[in-house]
Parts: sequence; C-alpha cells; structure tokens
Amino acid sequence: MTVFEKLNEARLRFQNAGVKKSGHNKFAGYTYYELADILPFINQIANELKFCCVVNFTPELATLDFCDLEGDGRIQFTSPMSNASLKGCHEVQNLGAVETYIKRYLYQNCFEIVEADALDGVMDPNNAEAEVESLIAQVKTKMSTMTDEQLDFTNKAISARDVGKLKTILSKYK
Repeated sequence: MTVFEKLNEARLRFQNAGVKKSGHNKFAGYTYYELADILPFINQIANELKFCCVVNFTPELATLDFCDLEGDGRIQFTSPMSNASLKGCHEVQNLGAVETYIKRYLYQNCFEIVEADALDGVMDPNNAEAEVESLIAQVKTKMSTMTDEQLDFTNKAISARDVGKLKTILSKYK
C-alpha cells in the first residue's frame, strides 16, 4: 500500500469506528472530540496499517507528519501556531493549551474527522449583521475628527465590513 492508500484506509476505519465525543462546551451547548477520544483509535489503526503520526511545533508552525513505516512515504499537515492567555495560567500552561488544541486540529485534519463548527452553535447571522451595522453607525459619528489618512482607513474598514478594524477605530476615538 502507498502512503496515500494507507491514509485513505485509516480515514475510512476511523469514520466507521463510531468514536464518541466526550468533550462538552456547557456555555455553547455542543460536544466535541478530545485527544483522549481519538488517539486510542488512531494508534490502533496505525499499528494495523503500519504508519505513525509525528507532531512537531515551532514558534510559527505546527506539523503532523503521517509516515509510512514500510516505506519512505510521508504526508505533512500544517497549521499556523497561535497564542492563549488563559486567566490564572502560567506561560507554560498557555503554551500547553495551544499545543493540545492545535494537535487535536491537526489530527482532525489528517483523518478528516468532522464535527459541527463550534461557531455554528453560538453565531446568529442576524445578530452578526446587526453588530456590523451598529459598529458602522458608531464609527461614522467619529469621522468628523479624523485626518484624511484616518478617514481613508476608516472608509476601507466600513466598505469591507471588517468588525475587528471597526472595533479598533472605536477604541481609539472614545
């Protein structure tokens, strides 16, 4: 079997394994896979099909290498690194949280483990649109005090309906 055939077979076996989700977000009311849910199944499949997965982290990038143990085939999955600032946690604990989340997402990407997007459960498109309209209205009240350069930036943010930039503008013009 080629490395691609092994990956395809592993994906099928995982999807047919009936893995249950044990993670639960009480705030948003959805369940999700934790590493403890998926790794035992993946490791068993890896042993049967003769592959292994190796996860590495650099300051910029996280990688999961799907490696064929019977040949030199390898498929790499990547994700940009991120940061966390959890309340009451030390810097190393924040790093551990980020690595755990990204590792889970790498495995989900590699094995095409699907679940409802967490944002789907908490986002209301009507509320999001109302928020954008409210931000635009608030920003427009501040435009009379802006320089030409600031007006150009603001108009671009309004045209793009960029919530992040609109919030930044409002925070600077309180």
